[in-house]
Amino acid sequence: MTRSQRARSARAIANDEAILEAAIAEVLRVGVDHVSLRDVGHHAGLSHGATYARYEDVDELLVDLWNSILRHRAIAMFDVCMHAAQEPTITSISAIFDYIKQSSPADNAFIQVLFTARRIPTLHEEVEPFIHDYLEMGLRVSSDESASFVRGIMVFSMMLLQIFTRTVFETEDGYLDLLQDLMLETLQTDPRDISELEITKSDDWISIDEGDDLKQQLAFATVNVVGKSGYMRATISRIARRANCSPGAIYKLYPSKEDLVIAASNDLLRVRWMKATNFINVLEEGSITRLLYSSASAENVVHQNFILEASLAAIHSERLQQALVSEFSEIESVIPLLQNVTDDEISRLRFLVRSVIFTTVGVAFISTITDSMQSTDFNQFAEPFRRAILKEGMPRWGGVRQQIRNLTASSGD
Repeated sequence: MTRSQRARSARAIANDEAILEAAIAEVLRVGVDHVSLRDVGHHAGLSHGATYARYEDVDELLVDLWNSILRHRAIAMFDVCMHAAQEPTITSISAIFDYIKQSSPADNAFIQVLFTARRIPTLHEEVEPFIHDYLEMGLRVSSDESASFVRGIMVFSMMLLQIFTRTVFETEDGYLDLLQDLMLETLQTDPRDISELEITKSDDWISIDEGDDLKQQLAFATVNVVGKSGYMRATISRIARRANCSPGAIYKLYPSKEDLVIAASNDLLRVRWMKATNFINVLEEGSITRLLYSSASAENVVHQNFILEASLAAIHSERLQQALVSEFSEIESVIPLLQNVTDDEISRLRFLVRSVIFTTVGVAFISTITDSMQSTDFNQFAEPFRRAILKEGMPRWGGVRQQIRNLTASSGD
């Protein structure tokens, strides 16, 4: 005779809900790596013993949180993006931006868990099916469906970045409205009008060479250690061993690990396209596509992981936030110098910069959790997006571009 499963009490169910809600709050407050059962139980209003009676350790809690709540949020967001890519209408595109504007703490928490899980084996076992079934779907679709998948996964990656960075980059009036117009124009472009772009070399990402100078060696070591192990586990001692120096030698140059990571990110993020002198070419045919291929390249895996880990750490570090915002805003420094350009055009140009950055970084983030991006035909998104920017975002780009060229030439940038 089969023994029936004992029904759980209403109090036990309520305690579970309180624990999971508190776990989401803790992920957002301290980050996945710093969540503890003690703090979760405290914020859930439960005793230390009651929390440990339910979960053996914090990894088990994170697994339950993913399976009970976060996985469903991830699937819902993915489905909204794929529906818009397959049936691009004003309604389906609006649904994406309504989702962003109404995103919940659980949406932000699923993003952090999704990108952190690769370093936590128990959690990764549970997250990996979502990656396989959804993010790697493009490996299994027909050639007729591939364009829709590429566009859907690109919108998904952009959507992740919009929600992830809302606490860092304040959403300005008009930005999401313009981006919505660009997405409608992009997704409604007939795939048959877009040819695959032949990529011969991805050289848009500048690597940090190890070099002979100690600062350069430390930047190289920091990128590698943080990229492979995460910000929390990247101790000064580990970086010192990788750079073949003493911890004391590091502290003579940098007062803290935070300062060391900021210095390394400054070196790494100064890729050529983020300089104003080179950004003027970003709307040339094929330029955005090459950026995306470079961001997804297997050659850049350590750099992808470093940018991701630095971004995750920046959520809980005001100094790291300021450093990243400063780097990502470098291109915008020339915009106030433009002449005979309306306020609306200035805003659109700044939004253009941000949309290209978010698109590129979004691909880099997704590439940290799946290799499928390396076989993606990015031109099916990038070329329609480029055309949409020229039509909807910056129709007077030619004149603005020439002004930027003249300004940067005179300043020696």
